[in-house]
Amino acid sequence: MSLFKKAAGPLLLLSFALTVFSAFMPAALTWVQGGVMWLAGIILFFDLAARQKKIILTISLLAISSWVVAWQTGEISHIVNALLANQLMIVMLIGVQFLQLVALPVDEKTEPLPTGRKAFIRTYLGVHFFGSVINISSVLLVADRLVKEAKLSMNQQKLLTRAFTSGAHWSPFFAAFAAALVFTSEASLPVVFGVGLSMASLAFFITLFEANKNKSEALNNFVGYPMHFEALWLPVGLVIIVSAAHYIFPAINMLVLIALSSLLMSVVVLLIRQGLAEGCSDFTGYALNKLPQMKNELLLFLIAGVLGSGLAAALDGLSIAIPFDHFDGLVASAILLFMFLLAVLGVHPVISIAVIGHWIATVEPNQTLLAIMFLMSWAIGVSTSPISGINLALHGRYGVSGQQIFKWNLSYALKMYLFDCVVLMIVAHLLGV
Repeated sequence: MSLFKKAAGPLLLLSFALTVFSAFMPAALTWVQGGVMWLAGIILFFDLAARQKKIILTISLLAISSWVVAWQTGEISHIVNALLANQLMIVMLIGVQFLQLVALPVDEKTEPLPTGRKAFIRTYLGVHFFGSVINISSVLLVADRLVKEAKLSMNQQKLLTRAFTSGAHWSPFFAAFAAALVFTSEASLPVVFGVGLSMASLAFFITLFEANKNKSEALNNFVGYPMHFEALWLPVGLVIIVSAAHYIFPAINMLVLIALSSLLMSVVVLLIRQGLAEGCSDFTGYALNKLPQMKNELLLFLIAGVLGSGLAAALDGLSIAIPFDHFDGLVASAILLFMFLLAVLGVHPVISIAVIGHWIATVEPNQTLLAIMFLMSWAIGVSTSPISGINLALHGRYGVSGQQIFKWNLSYALKMYLFDCVVLMIVAHLLGV
């Protein structure tokens, strides 16, 4: 690794530290922390795969075009802020990344793989809850073990994508949560979590029902992963720590609290397990070698913020207002459908949220309802989007047919969308909007 590339990890950590420091001790560091993050992003751009470079360059071109239009119409005042639009989201992802140092369950190589209905349920819940904290690593860990025995079956593929993506409904450690909270910082988190957990449960039952009905693959023959749920202490502990931190520091942004809690908990557990010398060595190695591997998300989220702000400024400059003046359950359902269709066409939900989040602000929507809608859009969008990380990983790493994944998850996403609409109507009614 060149010295140039080695600088990316420390730069990401420096931007993280400056952002957290600014949250607790307000100082004029905004441009410094943002500039350091962009510098790391520019370095890591040259390390992207060719396909990802094309995607980033295409989005960049759209972002530049939108700001040119905004400039022509005189709406250029927020262009500098656009460069920092997703700073907190990225900082949260950096903090959560370190959880992989201590959260990955042990791969019991000598333990036989369990089979049957119970194995399906335990594997689903394991991928879901571990994935809610350590993200896609949980999917890769399980899939790597399963493919040692045989090619991934249809039920296994469905389980991996849905157990993971349904975590976007509620997990505060998902990028979805960070993306939504950028525009909904005043949302009622108990309501958001309650609705999200309900929708995640529904996703589980839909997947289990489909597996039960599947005639070509009997559920009794399902081969699962030997999950050990005693390892779930970490996500439970993190939720308690973040909740306590929010109670103690109510004025500090929730994304900062999640980022800091995740990093500190990782460091403490690492030092207890490994001791000072080995723990510091593992932490440094991770920061230098593993942290820069979030390059795809980093570049996507950086440029998504510029594009979202640019399109909103351009639409404002052209006097194109959002086509409604009130955000209720019906409108939320219609926007959710629009965002889902964009995801099917390959537009990542982070782009949709960035654009709509800026545009819809003019009607002052209920932030709790908006947050729930954004999380729903991420959960069903990522399960079907051909460029989502989970689908690209299953296709590229395990040779799974992208067309089959799309076909199976499209029907699932449509079912979830119908339930989402009902829930949005009910929540809007209960919130009085």
